[in-house]
Amino acid sequence: MNLDDKIANFLRGTSAAPARSKLEPCAGLIRELRQRRWTYIRIAETLRTEFGVAVAPSTVFAFMKVRARRKEPAALPAPGIPTPVSAVPATRKPRFNLDA
Repeated sequence: MNLDDKIANFLRGTSAAPARSKLEPCAGLIRELRQRRWTYIRIAETLRTEFGVAVAPSTVFAFMKVRARRKEPAALPAPGIPTPVSAVPATRKPRFNLDA
């Protein structure tokens, strides 16, 4: 039995771990409330009073920050393709003359 077979057997015998955050079931609600411009404080208070989830506003913020939808980074040009002049940053004049 080689290493690949051992890894495959091991993975077949394991199960997925449950969600680690108690806010995971409320992710859609929190996202919707943020889109409605609710503050993290107001969301935390609502979660506590309406759903019995005791959580600090900073925890709601950190939860949403981790799950933020990120923009895809700009693609780099393929090697060998010349870069347009507008994409080349202009050189700046030195701010201070340190040779004096």
